[in-house]
Amino acid sequence: MVKSMTGFGRGEATGAGFAVTVELSTVNRKQFDATLWLPKEWLSFEARLQALLRTGIARGALKGSANVRPLSDADAAAALEARFRTVCAAARRLGLQGEPTVSDLAALASAEAEPAPPEPTDAVWETVAAAARAALAQVCAMREAEGARIAADLRGRLEGLRALHAQIAALAPAMPTAWREALRRRLAELLPEGVALDAGTLEREVALFADRCDISEELTRLASHFVHAERLLSGEEPCGRPLDFLCQELNREANTIGSKCAGTEIPRLVIAFKTLLETFREQVQNLE
Repeated sequence: MVKSMTGFGRGEATGAGFAVTVELSTVNRKQFDATLWLPKEWLSFEARLQALLRTGIARGALKGSANVRPLSDADAAAALEARFRTVCAAARRLGLQGEPTVSDLAALASAEAEPAPPEPTDAVWETVAAAARAALAQVCAMREAEGARIAADLRGRLEGLRALHAQIAALAPAMPTAWREALRRRLAELLPEGVALDAGTLEREVALFADRCDISEELTRLASHFVHAERLLSGEEPCGRPLDFLCQELNREANTIGSKCAGTEIPRLVIAFKTLLETFREQVQNLE
């Protein structure tokens, strides 16, 4: 399946008294590269989380974060009340004067750090994994939708390359005849007046030229590459790297055709082919 390398997802799951939110984003990168931000208490989860994410992402730069919070505001309020009572008890033991005020409670709430995440048990991991799977599903859905749009664009460009290939193939058979006439005219200009052209020598030169400038193999390989590209775009496996390699092969064949057909109309078509191929390859860089 064709997928782009750009996506975003957010997933949430709840455990015993806490909720976990996982956010993921991906962008283009030749290799898989994950950067994860986890609470320090959960660093032991990082390798397992990376392995989970790799089940859905083969290539691209991934950034992810996991955040934890109390399951309800009531839990946070109860914790604040308990801390406030502890502070009041300490003040009485120390013999401090005055009653605590609402301002004191607000100051305590604003100074209070986020509650520590639960210990990294297997049960906690299952909650983190559930949130990560939900986020990953959104990322994959976005990458697949974008990939479908890119695949449609690539198929259109592939048809353009096929059309140029057909034009080149149509001109190729006429090359020896055109070269024979050009050579005949040139020799007629160079030979002294009254000296006749040797037909046998001319035909041998034309035959040698036709052999050196035969592009039938290159045209056949180009046609084969087009079929392979279409197969990759219709397959289920990630196709970014294979298509990138195929672009290099297409470019190599085009260069060979251009060098063999210098002095004809074909190099102009080769330039158009390579220009379109470059736009095709730029789009391929966005694929997983």
